[in-house]
Amino acid sequence: MNNYAGATLEGFITHEPVLKHTQTGKSLCQFSLAINHYTKEEEEPKVSYVDVETWNKTADVCSKYLSKGRHVMVIGNLRQDRWEDKDGKFKSKIKIIGNEIIFLDGQRESKAKVKAEAKAEA
Repeated sequence: MNNYAGATLEGFITHEPVLKHTQTGKSLCQFSLAINHYTKEEEEPKVSYVDVETWNKTADVCSKYLSKGRHVMVIGNLRQDRWEDKDGKFKSKIKIIGNEIIFLDGQRESKAKVKAEAKAEA
């Protein structure tokens, strides 16, 4: 039985998305979100950076329409990567596997294209 590990994040893309293809031909798009946390006590926000991965058709659409600075909402699942570094220390990192990407920056033309393209590919 799978446990629930859902996440919804809103933020700004910090670098140009990177599209890769696995040996089996699956598309993988990777990017990072900057998420601002404002408090009453501080004028400047605290910022969290979260890595996002999208796969297959979603990855293809993201690589085509996303770019640094775009404001998006990512709906997906938490995933933890674990590894041992060259010094033998164990490391881990939480990332989001994005199942749905919502464009929030008011670029209606891009939104329409993404929806039409996703429907055509489905």
